[in-house]
Amino acid sequence: MATSSTVTITSDIAYSVVDQTDTNNINRYNNSLQYSLVYNHGTGVPSSGITNSQVNLYVKSSGTLSGNSVQPIDFTNYNKVTLGIPYTYEFHELKGLVIENMSSGTGEILYLTATGSNAFTNIFNGGTGNLAINPYGSYMYTDMYGTDVTASNKLLYIENRTSTGIPYALIAVGVNTGIASEDESISLP
Repeated sequence: MATSSTVTITSDIAYSVVDQTDTNNINRYNNSLQYSLVYNHGTGVPSSGITNSQVNLYVKSSGTLSGNSVQPIDFTNYNKVTLGIPYTYEFHELKGLVIENMSSGTGEILYLTATGSNAFTNIFNGGTGNLAINPYGSYMYTDMYGTDVTASNKLLYIENRTSTGIPYALIAVGVNTGIASEDESISLP
């Protein structure tokens, strides 16, 4: 059996404006970036000029972060439960990450940070982040070539600095080079 998948990451702001100065003068214009990035199943990286890449790890988590608390994200030990069965995923490369603040409350801001030992600073160009994710807002990171996850560069933190619980969702895609791709065979017992 073979595994196949397609992951599409999109991010855009599209606008359409109708400017009617009188019944004879109507101006219409619209625009957007139409940004998207496509990943297929596998562990490869694109060659020059190619606009898609490969991933073989896909995770989504959601929950409510209690007031004045921190949710660590360890990309070398990402715990996930699927159909009641616990799994641990180990990313070797991160290629996409989206974190959404699902709160609607004014001032209910989440912060994304990379501080302390083994902080995953790659997505912040070596910095610590401290990015504010406002209510109904999101943070997105993409790298079609992948950024390395190592034992000393693996931890991100979602922080809730308010006294109220804030719902959030996270989705990440990347590569574990130890997972067989569709052109490798897996022996069955």
